[in-house]
Amino acid sequence: MRRPLAGTVALLVVLAGCTLPSNDPEPAHEPVDTPATMASASPTPPPRPFTVTTTEVPATFDPAAATTAADAIVALNAFSRLMVVHPQVAELKPDLARDCLYTSPTTYECDLSEGLTFHNGHALTASDVKFSIERAYRLSVPSSSIRLFDSLNRVEVADDLTVRFHLKYADTQFGHALATPAASIVDEELYDPDAVRPNEGQVVGSGPYELVTTAPDRLVFERFTDYRGALTGQIDEIQLEFAADSAAVEAAVAEASTDVVWRSLSASALERITTEMAAGGGRTESGFTRVELAGARVNRLVFRPASPFRDDPAVRGAVAAALQADRTLASVVPPTVEGSVDAFPVGGQAEMPDLGGQRLRLTLAYTSRAPGARDRAAVLRDRLEESAGMSVQLVPDTLEADLVLTDRPAWVNTAFGWLQPYVDDALPGSQAKIDQLVQSARETPDPATRNALLAEIQQQAAVDLTLIPLSVGPENMLLGPGTTLQGQPFGPAWQLGLWSLRD
Repeated sequence: MRRPLAGTVALLVVLAGCTLPSNDPEPAHEPVDTPATMASASPTPPPRPFTVTTTEVPATFDPAAATTAADAIVALNAFSRLMVVHPQVAELKPDLARDCLYTSPTTYECDLSEGLTFHNGHALTASDVKFSIERAYRLSVPSSSIRLFDSLNRVEVADDLTVRFHLKYADTQFGHALATPAASIVDEELYDPDAVRPNEGQVVGSGPYELVTTAPDRLVFERFTDYRGALTGQIDEIQLEFAADSAAVEAAVAEASTDVVWRSLSASALERITTEMAAGGGRTESGFTRVELAGARVNRLVFRPASPFRDDPAVRGAVAAALQADRTLASVVPPTVEGSVDAFPVGGQAEMPDLGGQRLRLTLAYTSRAPGARDRAAVLRDRLEESAGMSVQLVPDTLEADLVLTDRPAWVNTAFGWLQPYVDDALPGSQAKIDQLVQSARETPDPATRNALLAEIQQQAAVDLTLIPLSVGPENMLLGPGTTLQGQPFGPAWQLGLWSLRD
């Protein structure tokens, strides 16, 4: 399908190098082609590539270091894993593995398909799988998905096509960990076993798409025709374009200069587009439709472990109490996920802990390019200042703050995935209890017992108040004219899958 040409950076660059046609009246006689006139002819610009627009930019292309939803776009599309998970039902299916199964309560074995290769043509074997998992575990990047591998004891290569994971205990959730970014398979001949690969280095994976161009304003992916997994793409080239803000994204929709919008639109922009769609029978004037992923965006406020205020229960209680009237989410685990229980009070008037008459000064971090994050952070600041008597400074795009506002999804859409930010950094007095509850919940094959243990973890989270759930709402995606989603469209917790796009 030929794409509209207006509004893209690539087109502006092409047009800047063209000579515009003259506005002079046409001559009475037929012009004669000369080298001069041939040189001045304007070539027809090529159609732009299929384009996905977002405001959020990946910080790393190394899947072992992926900590944000933007990082996950690269990790899940350019790299492959042994397993994939459908986010809606948390159903496990093989990706590069032909099959994975428990050969004993503490042994998980995966057989690879034959003839697997990386984008550079190197063979992908069980040795690369072992290297990749051990490397990610060795690096242990904070906030990555590697903590879902806590049950891992060692990795064994049985032969080129067989890898065995020996576990510390019988972990019923281990297969889900193998579908997360930290389980992405990298080429052991290229990747440093002891360091995160810089973005300047070549990105070499084995996923459905190969990252071929990196620039400050875009990434370009090409379909990997030798991909042998479960997530085969069909569009040959996809450009992931980074817009400056919601206004730029809204303009791209109006001009139809993009094919897909992922997240990125502010609440007011979404309202305008929704109104336009209502008047247009479900489409914007430029032909865009909306895909709404219910319950996929969860806003939470997290006390950073290094904050000097985190150890003070009165401060944690004051923050939670100040936000209780506006909070609509009562659990760390969203209500649509099995095992969720309401543990946090919502609404009403909370009793404010005594802070000793002092006016505390806290910092609150947010991601400036996340849709609506600045506005949400400002509301939180107002509540904390009005109700708790605190002074709160907003600081964008840093983790060097006392509080961090996040709407990052879990790495896998299970109760264990959503609980990870809490259990990773539980209070010292709670950590041993939480670790034991998590292990017991992973070990048991009985769903009722598992849910009871998960409920106890969530209730302890409501006591500790190091992570405070705020709200849950839909994730938004806009599809341009002729664009559809097919197959399994998203990653293990609603991350964007380029493989699902059809033109």
